[in-house]
Amino acid sequence: MATDKTIPTKTKVVLEYGLSTQSVPMIWEAIATAPGLTSWFADNVQSDGKNFSFGWGKHELREAELTNCRQNTYVRFHWLDEEPGTYFEMRILKNDLTQNYSLQVTDYADSDDEDDVRSLWDTSMDALRRCGL
Repeated sequence: MATDKTIPTKTKVVLEYGLSTQSVPMIWEAIATAPGLTSWFADNVQSDGKNFSFGWGKHELREAELTNCRQNTYVRFHWLDEEPGTYFEMRILKNDLTQNYSLQVTDYADSDDEDDVRSLWDTSMDALRRCGL
């Protein structure tokens, strides 16, 4: 029996983080551009269109492809070393009642790594908030 390799075996993790800024262009810059991502997500981010290189420290480098985006709304990346069908996405949300913005993060984790993924995003969001967002 053949298996469908596009269905991820990892658990989908969806998190939401409140932001202090009311500037969608500032949020977009932080999540969709190499300089913006370098300011909070990774030590060094390089991009040549849809291909992104994320570097941490001297030795850790991961490659991702920008698989989907909508200006001022969301970006979706696929790590090239991960299984097909997985991605990490950052989506800008606005609460119609409070008019406040938040960032919804979708990522995938092995079942035993779900807490680690949550912790990594919590740490990254703390760094994003220190950037004034």
